[in-house]
Amino acid sequence: MVFLILKRSIAPKSADSNYSLIDMLPGQIGTITEIDHGHGLVRKLCSMGIVPGKKIMKVSQILVGGPIVIRIDDHDLALGRGIASRIKVRMEI
Repeated sequence: MVFLILKRSIAPKSADSNYSLIDMLPGQIGTITEIDHGHGLVRKLCSMGIVPGKKIMKVSQILVGGPIVIRIDDHDLALGRGIASRIKVRMEI
């Protein structure tokens, strides 16, 4: 079995720019700025502690189509890519 590891870097737009959680690289830390979706998803994420203003760290992601693992309040959570794409963050530089 062969694994392909791709690296990418993200040039900062500006200090105040928001990125999708998917755009973060593993190990990067950011602050949640908004959740771009309906009230049902917002409520679900709030119940898991994922709320605007919280600091999160992207732990890992599967290269193609798999879940994204984040760390928030000393807990690791796996999120599907669809949900992760709705979470906007301001990355720390």
